[in-house]
Amino acid sequence: MTEDQIAFSTITIIAACISSLGTLIAAIFAASSANSSKKSLEATVKIEKEKKEDLFKHDLNRIIEIGIEYPYLESRPFTEKWVQFMHANDEKYLRYDMFCNLIYNYLSQLFDYCKGDKKRVEEFVDVKSWIRLHKYNWQNPVDPNENIDAYTEEFRRFINSYITT
Repeated sequence: MTEDQIAFSTITIIAACISSLGTLIAAIFAASSANSSKKSLEATVKIEKEKKEDLFKHDLNRIIEIGIEYPYLESRPFTEKWVQFMHANDEKYLRYDMFCNLIYNYLSQLFDYCKGDKKRVEEFVDVKSWIRLHKYNWQNPVDPNENIDAYTEEFRRFINSYITT
């Protein structure tokens, strides 16, 4: 082998090594970039989850404030008379019906957010007491199809699982 051939072979080997090194460095940067993207996505998901939970807490506080402003809405003697007064043109019972709609809409959204996980919903809000207190409104809506049309079958089963007749 001549000196030129040896030099050419050496240059070819060095070039191949440099090319492989470049590929390795590119792969390292790609992996690092993918890892950074994954961490960024995880952080974004966590922030969005926290925002959503803060919104649920805010909405819950608003419902509680309404109950404080109108304490009869959370009074068992009042709620137990729902069937008797549900068609009366009485402002208190009209407000009560809207209050119950607010509660059940809130619980439906929370139920969906928790992906139907009963335990997670219970950890977030005292759902048992709330549903049992307002069961007459749930069982006897002003519009007989209101709960059927407004909520999923899965959510209706969830609510009904707390109601003892």
